[in-house]
Amino acid sequence: MGAIWISWRTTTTVILTILQIQALISVETKAVTGMEGQRFDFRCNYQDGQQNNSKYLCYEKDNVSSNYLISTNEHNKWVTNGRFSLYDNTISAFFIVRVDNLTLEDSGMYWCGVDVSQHPDHISVIQLNVSRGTVSPNFQKKDLTVDNVI
Repeated sequence: MGAIWISWRTTTTVILTILQIQALISVETKAVTGMEGQRFDFRCNYQDGQQNNSKYLCYEKDNVSSNYLISTNEHNKWVTNGRFSLYDNTISAFFIVRVDNLTLEDSGMYWCGVDVSQHPDHISVIQLNVSRGTVSPNFQKKDLTVDNVI
């Protein structure tokens, strides 16, 4: 019987691949609903120690991913790109992504993430469904905030 020898590099590669697959599988999707014309905020938590990393938001519709809708290296201040804004709260280890004036076309899957070099990014997934509706004059700009579960 011959002994099988596996190099430490091969073993390390296999272990890291398994951990990366588990990380991708464990991502939960949070389903939320917004109303056309409203502002929508959602909160993306991240791990302590990732305060200085870049934060971003991507969009996926019909299994096609977009480039970043917004991304930033700025911390503790609002950054805006069109209808999308992002605020990275480094003290509490979360960032807020805001979408102004929702449209029906905004329905879809959103990925908010923290860029983690040499590891899978820390991501939160939100399935946003925008519904058409009439808004009472007393409740025209009601805001919706969602906390992720990751």
